[in-house]
Amino acid sequence: MNAFEKIKLRLRQIKASPEKISKGYALGVFLGTTPFIGTKVFIALGLTSFLKWNKIASVIGVYHINILTAPAFYSAAFFVGKYVTRTNLEVSIPRKLSFHEVFSLFLGTPEVLVSLIAGGLILGIPMAAAAYYFSYKILRNNTV
Repeated sequence: MNAFEKIKLRLRQIKASPEKISKGYALGVFLGTTPFIGTKVFIALGLTSFLKWNKIASVIGVYHINILTAPAFYSAAFFVGKYVTRTNLEVSIPRKLSFHEVFSLFLGTPEVLVSLIAGGLILGIPMAAAAYYFSYKILRNNTV
């Protein structure tokens, strides 16, 4: 079973209205594009509780930017954000990647964080819209 089929299966197993599942999933995908590492799931759970959308679908959406796709996605988000914010940053990747080095790389300068947020928003909004329509179509028609 490929990743696409797994997503369809997981979303179909949720017992809620297609609209609430799709909104929760889209919110999770959007939050997955933000650089708030370690807090995305908590933010998703809080927002979906407040908005009365589906919590499980939002967590599924958050986890779609996973350990394998995150390096490529966050690199793209950084460069898009850097371009949009017109930030002149030169980032050098340290030879030894410890947690401290990665943390410093993300939060060492405010410009890096601003670039990641801007790029995440620019890439995340269309991704969230696509996730909503993709999941809604799956749940309403049971086919894609």
